Amino acid sequence: IQTLQYDTIYHEHLRYYSLQSLKYLLEMHELEIIHAKRIPTHGGSIRVYAARKGQKAIQPSVAELLAVENQQLTWEQFVDFRSRASQSKLDLMAMLKTIRGNGEKVYGIGAPSRASTLVNYVGLDDSIIDCVMEIDGSYKIGKMMPGTLIPVLEETKLFAEQPEYALLFSWHIADELIPKLREKGYRGRFIVPLPTPTIV
Repeated sequence: IQTLQYDTIYHEHLRYYSLQSLKYLLEMHELEIIHAKRIPTHGGSIRVYAARKGQKAIQPSVAELLAVENQQLTWEQFVDFRSRASQSKLDLMAMLKTIRGNGEKVYGIGAPSRASTLVNYVGLDDSIIDCVMEIDGSYKIGKMMPGTLIPVLEETKLFAEQPEYALLFSWHIADELIPKLREKGYRGRFIVPLPTPTIV
């Protein structure tokens, strides 16, 4: 929510628990949370350790994270998240339409599951994104991005054709991807779509 990673909401992630809701669920089965800590996975997750009730000491981390959660997971926070997601969507679409209006090309980089959420939520299609590049050997090559006619092709096309822009669908690892793509010979500019659409 804080880092606006709405693109992590997709079919593989069937449930989302707050610490409070997980605590309630575990208590229904005679279990209790004995330790909890934040981890960076998917923009912020919570790793929870549980045990049978009364078997282990409850660490202070549980009360601390519950207190933080009570302050952060409010109705107002969800309304703000919705507003920021909507604005980010509009900003990205406006940026891409301006680029295309100037006659410039945009190739997508990577086809992770999160890309499908972003592509479909923003409303991207093959009139905006020419194609999506995947590393050689990927089983996704030769397919289309779900819900679109955007083809997934070998990344060698990126280096051969040098489109003006490359949209990073794995934007959360942009710091790793950009140097690798530069090293392989891409000379264009990168678009990092979230949390705020940015050209680098």
